[in-house]
Amino acid sequence: MGRGEFGNSKRSALCLSALFMTFLLPLASAAGGGAVIDVSSFSLEDFATTEQSTYELEFSIVELLSSSADVEVRVELSSLDGNVFESMSQNLTLSADSSQNLQFSITSLPYGYTVVGVELIGELGSPNSTQAVSINRTLQRLQPVQMSLATEGQILLNGLTPEGALTGNVSLHDGDYLQTEIAVINDGDYAWSGSLSSSLQSNGMYDNQTTSVFSVSPLSSTILLVNSTISLSEGTASIALALNDSGDGNSADESRLVSFQVDPPPLPVISLSVDFLSLDALAGEAISWNLTVENTGSQDFDGNLVCTFGNQVLFDSSIQVPAQSSTSELLTSTSRPSLLACSVSGMRIADHSVATVSFAYDVDSAAFESAGSTTPALLNGPWHKGDMAVFSMLVRNHGELSGRVSLVCESNGQSYVSQELFLEMNAAGEVTVELPLSVEGEQTVNWSLSSPDGSIDSGLNGTLIVPVEVQQTLTPLIHSVSWDAEDGVQFEWSLEMSEGIDRAVRIRLGYVESGLEVYPLDYEIMISEGLLNGSQTLGFIDADRVSIRATPVNWSTGFGFSSHSLGVPDARPSYNIEFNPLSVPNRPIPGDTGSVNVLVTNVGDVKGSTGYLVLSTDEGTFLGEKPTAALESNSQSSYAFSFPWPDGQSASLKVTWVVGLESFDAANTFQSGEVAVVEESFQVPWFGLLGGVLLAVGVGAVIRIYQNRETTPTKVKDEEKSKRSSSKTTSSKNVEKIQIGCPECARQLRVPSDYGGQVRCPDCETRFEVTPRSGHNHDEVESVEEEIPAEDTETETDGKVELHCPECQQSLRIPLGYAGSIRCPACEEVFSAVDESEA
Repeated sequence: MGRGEFGNSKRSALCLSALFMTFLLPLASAAGGGAVIDVSSFSLEDFATTEQSTYELEFSIVELLSSSADVEVRVELSSLDGNVFESMSQNLTLSADSSQNLQFSITSLPYGYTVVGVELIGELGSPNSTQAVSINRTLQRLQPVQMSLATEGQILLNGLTPEGALTGNVSLHDGDYLQTEIAVINDGDYAWSGSLSSSLQSNGMYDNQTTSVFSVSPLSSTILLVNSTISLSEGTASIALALNDSGDGNSADESRLVSFQVDPPPLPVISLSVDFLSLDALAGEAISWNLTVENTGSQDFDGNLVCTFGNQVLFDSSIQVPAQSSTSELLTSTSRPSLLACSVSGMRIADHSVATVSFAYDVDSAAFESAGSTTPALLNGPWHKGDMAVFSMLVRNHGELSGRVSLVCESNGQSYVSQELFLEMNAAGEVTVELPLSVEGEQTVNWSLSSPDGSIDSGLNGTLIVPVEVQQTLTPLIHSVSWDAEDGVQFEWSLEMSEGIDRAVRIRLGYVESGLEVYPLDYEIMISEGLLNGSQTLGFIDADRVSIRATPVNWSTGFGFSSHSLGVPDARPSYNIEFNPLSVPNRPIPGDTGSVNVLVTNVGDVKGSTGYLVLSTDEGTFLGEKPTAALESNSQSSYAFSFPWPDGQSASLKVTWVVGLESFDAANTFQSGEVAVVEESFQVPWFGLLGGVLLAVGVGAVIRIYQNRETTPTKVKDEEKSKRSSSKTTSSKNVEKIQIGCPECARQLRVPSDYGGQVRCPDCETRFEVTPRSGHNHDEVESVEEEIPAEDTETETDGKVELHCPECQQSLRIPLGYAGSIRCPACEEVFSAVDESEA
């Protein structure tokens, strides 16, 4: 029993040992997959916008390691500061080398920016530049329009002077005008447009206004200024402000009611005083005053001070006088009887202020009065806007001294003064002013007489109304531009002047070349209202456009363009010249008359011009000249030149076509004709002929003896053979050779003049009939039973052999036994006669 227990214990120990050893063995597992996000499939762009509270997020994940991958896809939504307010996740197994599309529905998006983060957790791959294991994108949900007005404490109320300037006071005072400054706020992501209404109530008076339509950009504000049209009264006042319906569903923050207190006015108290400093001055001498401005009030004075002495302005500027202080100004002029007057303005002052002061000054001087009309005369009418009106007036000095006088005219805030006129006592003269007219309809002109050393009678000032017509205009225009080969660039132009008086105008006609204006024609003329037409020829110029410029001379035009230009047509003739490759005849004999044709072509879009052709050799030998007519567009003409053909195996010709200002050249080489076998003089071999005749007589006697012994059939055969031999002998007579041309290729051949029958050209292998020229009867022609090649005939008579050019295979004939070099007349190849003979 005890032994069995021991055995079981041993077995248990072994099992436990074996189990423990298994933990020491290395763990074995299959390699996992690798998942990544395909960035290009991610549906959300960074900082995308949406108006909805939901968004469908889609993307794909891809397995890279060829093994299935277990991953968790987690999506988190957070604010820009990193606070996560929503998360979603999905677990999945991705098959090897596969991809899977995922979709997450994002709901309840808050207004503003939300950071959307996607992360893969689990068996991940190593992403490349187009892949990722986590992605963050920002999504903005747009806030609708949310309009409001600034709170009551943020609305600023400022005081204005009657002239609309800020008073600079911290509080509002009686007599001030109100400027309300309020911010209109847009907390939405969309622009808003609308208007603001205001209603001011002060001391029972109301001022109701509505602004023009204005816009407020998204997430911004606009400051509006509302200036009242009534002054404030001391006491309590209020202003109500309201936006028109913005449509954001909350109108409570779109209106404000502001109550405020109007204090009594703190105003300056101004006193003006003047002291005369030049007690002993004579007429025309310098005089001066000392002006004192004192402020005894509780408010600083900031306004304007104006001092005049008669019609002369001595001081006109702003001054600042602090409360409980004073300032002084020195005023100077020339001595003459007149009135000094000074006043302050530009700011509200106390009612008990002394705001004006005057000083009457009298001295013996000149005195001026009108010498005719009491108003200036207007000259140079009728007038148009931009013209100069002339004002003229006759004046007389009726004072006690001589003096100077001028005419002063003021219009639109500008003063124009004539030259001073010096007049002795009881003398008269004319003063004249030129004044520009700048207002259409009626222009008001204030006028007066002025003198630095004399008095002006009363009533010599006033206002004149000048009728001003609409400003005259000039309208230059180019109607058409053309180009032709005879005259070059031409254009039609016009110049129109509106209704009015005759005017001097400078006209310039020309063209624009590389951005620079060139005007060959530049002149001035007087034109009347209406239309002036003309045309201009500029010739053969290299220009982009033609131009006309019209400039007024000593007057100004109304709104418009002073020049006009139009493009030059770019269509031109396009010339070409060439030789007809075939001469007439095909290979003229040097010294004989040959002809060539020259083809001239215009492939351009316009008609060309006339010209002339000059034909010469390459060496410059003149061969002929012909005039050429103008070629129409896309047309061609042919001109034939006939002339004695130049010496040589070939003729190199050049033709020059001079057309318009251009010239064109063409060149060609024509092959000259020559006899295939060089002709040599033939000497009759009299000695050989006589010896042959004697020998023939002897041989004939022997033959006849022999023939008499044979039968009759043999005799007939001998007679036929003798007849054929006799025919050959007859054809081999010494006869004159003549040149004939091959009807196919015009090759010049030499044959006996009395030969009649067929001849074969050695060049083109053409067979043709030849008729005898002299001394050959019909019986002799009939005796030629076989066709005779021309080269064979010549070979039998002049001892020539036929060779072929190794380059072009042209057939040539040379003297038998010639071993020099030969030049082919067709291709001008030079080769050895010996090599070709052996070949």
